[in-house]
Amino acid sequence: MIEGLKPLYNAALRPVALLFAKINIHPDAITAMGVAVSLAAGWACAAGLWLVAALLVFAGSCMDGLDGLVARQTGTQTRFGAVLDSAGDRITEAAWCFGLLAFYAWHPVYGLAGILLAFLAQAGSQMVSYVRARAEGAGISCKAGILQRPERIIIILVCLLLGPRVMLWGLGVISALAFVTAGERLFAVYRADRNYRQPS
Repeated sequence: MIEGLKPLYNAALRPVALLFAKINIHPDAITAMGVAVSLAAGWACAAGLWLVAALLVFAGSCMDGLDGLVARQTGTQTRFGAVLDSAGDRITEAAWCFGLLAFYAWHPVYGLAGILLAFLAQAGSQMVSYVRARAEGAGISCKAGILQRPERIIIILVCLLLGPRVMLWGLGVISALAFVTAGERLFAVYRADRNYRQPS
């Protein structure tokens, strides 16, 4: 949905990327740092340190954008780096969701909804990424969908700033739209495969 804003996002991060390239910080190291920061964000979610968690999620997300920019700037793009970056994305979202799940498990005043929605948000997010990975492995481009990773990050950030009750709604939105997005991508793959197999 907000893919069109990516050039602005990259432009904002480019000065930092140039600095990192100048001091020879390897893109894979930036990816690893981003994962570490996001794991800390998961811990902050579990501990109920919502503002700290929001700041860490934001910082980790910026690092997730920086590694690719630095790789392109320094000509150090590798297939391993691309796979590491994708794996890091999955780890970071799992950290946030399981941190939130732990928070709601330790605060029964919010009922079971938080636990269930955090689990569903994690499962749906993983499905979105998995369908794309499997499609691209089969040679089919698959980037469609209403709720991709940038949108999920924005929802998490906003809800962390607004508190645990609002987060329940945010997790509900992510849970529902993530599975819708996975379905959209599956249908796109079905159509692409059907068109490929049809005789010309």
